[in-house]
Amino acid sequence: MDTEMKITAKGPRYGFERGFCLPDVEFITIAGARKRLSDFKGLSNLVVILTGEGGASLPSAMAEADAAIRSHDGHVIAVLPAASPAAFSWPFDVVADPDGAVRGHLSSGGPPRLTVYITDRWGEVAFACRTDRGDPPPQPAGLLDWLAFVDHQCPECFPSEWPA
Repeated sequence: MDTEMKITAKGPRYGFERGFCLPDVEFITIAGARKRLSDFKGLSNLVVILTGEGGASLPSAMAEADAAIRSHDGHVIAVLPAASPAAFSWPFDVVADPDGAVRGHLSSGGPPRLTVYITDRWGEVAFACRTDRGDPPPQPAGLLDWLAFVDHQCPECFPSEWPA
């Protein structure tokens, strides 16, 4: 799959950077629900966390901020290498991905390092943090700020109003 597809006359651009749309990925949560990223289209801003080296504590911190996340029409999807006991109590979708299949569709490859995306409700990436390229791990407060920013954008506007 060409994840760096360029803009077409009628369609979105797919990739892993700001201004691109994440590819539509199917996943199964640890609760057994089969979902796709497109299930949230038009409904929720997303915080997609691919845990890996340096990111094990971020989903727990985001679980503590669930009320703030929901206040910005946000939904978290955490993709973990394996389900941890704490993951069963988190108030959002958790995906155990021991073979890296989901991560493979949502990252640009390489070793499993912390990767975080925040998308608007239409799936366009507003924030991308990839520690594999040297980005510092994001702090929960900073992610909430991005989520608030995305939530306050004009929901019917396209292209986005994000600053350059």
